[in-house]
Amino acid sequence: MNDPTELLGAYALDACEPEELPEIDAALAQDPELRRNADQLRAAAARLGTDAATEPPAGLRARVLGAARQRRARELVLELYATLTDTLLDVIDALPAAMLSATTANGLSVRDLVVHCGAQESLLAQLHGNPTIPELTVTDIDARTRELIAHFAAESLDDVVAFLRRTIDVNRNWAANPLNRDTLVPWLGAELSRHDALVIRAFESWIHADDLRRARGLPTVAPSPAHLALMSDLSGRTTGFGLVMTGRSRPGHTARLVLTGEGGGEWLVAMGGGEPNAVPDVTVTAHVVDWCRRVGERIAPDALPCRIDGDHALAADLIQAASAFATL
Repeated sequence: MNDPTELLGAYALDACEPEELPEIDAALAQDPELRRNADQLRAAAARLGTDAATEPPAGLRARVLGAARQRRARELVLELYATLTDTLLDVIDALPAAMLSATTANGLSVRDLVVHCGAQESLLAQLHGNPTIPELTVTDIDARTRELIAHFAAESLDDVVAFLRRTIDVNRNWAANPLNRDTLVPWLGAELSRHDALVIRAFESWIHADDLRRARGLPTVAPSPAHLALMSDLSGRTTGFGLVMTGRSRPGHTARLVLTGEGGGEWLVAMGGGEPNAVPDVTVTAHVVDWCRRVGERIAPDALPCRIDGDHALAADLIQAASAFATL
């Protein structure tokens, strides 16, 4: 072994090799003066570390906070999807057998709405490369629902629910895999991030859970503010593209969307692509839950409780386009 005095600097910085530590510790135990020197060097190293830490590199704080926010957003969107799909399954499990033929808000029977949920979830699984019903490849959600209704015509509701659960599990496993973090999913002519695809599916799970509650005469239930924030943010970020998808693009115009209540926020929407103008042509203000139900096509465009300041025709286009990504 080297002379212990030659290794005190490395020891003070915790830079010794593992095999050197037992002999250094033994030498320090036998020599009080050597121990005092080592303690002084450690204290000096700690002070230097503290002094250096007071002046972090430019931009380090922003990068660290940005990374933390991204990680929290990833965790929250997984929680959103898990929570709202679990809630949907709980609502389905509580359905009385006698009401399976009752009509829901989108015109399907209660039973067929459960099949429709399976069509939506299995479409996501198909689009990210993990199909749960490989023989069904159509991507139009209405046609897919019809084919899946026919597929399960002779099966029990329990069989439908088992398929839905299995498909949700496949989607959760895909979403939870860090290797899929940057995966893009084709959706209604757009390329969606994993994050946005999960928010859409969670959004629609909430809407359909409320459809089933209404069919039973039960009150609707709004998501938590944290979950509403994810859904309202998706709408705020994508409504500009929704205007294009629905043929309501208004080049050169900007709308401000203000959603009140916990989970709301404010967005400038470029109504014809590009960057929004600093001064909007119209401001639409609505409660976040009402707006999200409009996005989910459970409030008609002309029935949305809202305040419009500015060009009413532009506001009408914005409100109409809000549901462009819905497959409800």
